Amino acid sequence: MTNNTQQKKTKNSKLIRKPKQARSIKTKEKILKTALNLFCKKGFYKTTTNEIAKEASIPIGSLYSYFKNKEMILLEILDYYNQIFIEKLSLLNSLETIHILKTSKRLWIFRIIETLIELHKETKELSIELHSLYHSMPEVAIIQENHDITITQQITKELITIKDELKITDIEGASIVINDLISSLVDRIVFTNPSIDRERIINQGVELIYKYLFL
Repeated sequence: MTNNTQQKKTKNSKLIRKPKQARSIKTKEKILKTALNLFCKKGFYKTTTNEIAKEASIPIGSLYSYFKNKEMILLEILDYYNQIFIEKLSLLNSLETIHILKTSKRLWIFRIIETLIELHKETKELSIELHSLYHSMPEVAIIQENHDITITQQITKELITIKDELKITDIEGASIVINDLISSLVDRIVFTNPSIDRERIINQGVELIYKYLFL
């Protein structure tokens, strides 16, 4: 999370109570879960705090004791979304990954694609709603742009370890191109109904990136 987003959250958090007892923690989690379901079902702007409270079966006053407004609820959900992203991406950041890259380059590409497909499937409904909020909520844009930068930096870091084997010379530029290609491929598999088997699409993506980097 960026400094601006964190500062905004810190400032707002002074106005609400932080749950310490098990019952209060459970109530807050119920609010977040209910809000997430409604945001994905109806959209963020079409959902009201009154609807969230009603669906969660809690008094509206109780909701406001935890969250100043629904924007704060969304920021909390974004924290959860961001944590999932970090955990999934960390699977690629290991000595095992470097070993795979050096011994089976196609498998390395395949693992990146599969990891991002799995991540997007787990947060599919939320990802769709966040996409619609990208241009209207700076916090959403910042999170998604940081994710994009993180993936690109990870690809760059790994390619540097085998730079002598690469056909391309601009590793940073190539990493951006690869990230864009993989993002497009992942979006097609997760958010549309491909006309052919997903494995065929993934395999062609792997071959395209492999030839671009090494042949």
